Amino acid sequence: MKKMILNILATTGLALVVLSLVATLYDGTLICIETVFQVLGLNVVAYIGLHVMDLAEYRYAILETVLKLAYIILLVLAGGYVFHWYQNLPGVVLILMTIAIFVVCVGLDAISFLSEVKSINGLISGEE
Repeated sequence: MKKMILNILATTGLALVVLSLVATLYDGTLICIETVFQVLGLNVVAYIGLHVMDLAEYRYAILETVLKLAYIILLVLAGGYVFHWYQNLPGVVLILMTIAIFVVCVGLDAISFLSEVKSINGLISGEE
C-alpha cells in the first residue's frame, strides 16, 4: 500500500511536470489548482485499475503492457471529457503525454526491479 501511494504521488508529479512543459509550448502561463486534484484523482483511479489488472495472469508480458497502456489512455481520454480538458488541449496531445509518462513509469519500475533483484542476489550470495 505504501508503495502504491508513493507511485501515485510520483506519477502525479511527473504528469504535472509534463503538463507544465506542454502548457509552456502552447504559451500557457498557469495551471489551475483544480487540475492538480483532477490529475491526482485520475492517477488514483488508474492505479486501482492497474492493481486489479495485476491480479490476472497474462501469458505474454507485451500483452499485459499493451492492455495497461490502452486502459490508461482510455481513462485519460474519459478524464479529458469529464474535466473539459479538450477546451485547452487536443486529444492527440493528451495521448502523447500519456504514452510519454507511461514509458517513463515503466522505465522507473524496471530500474526499481533491477535494484531489488541485485539486493536479493546479494542476500542469497551472503547466505552461501
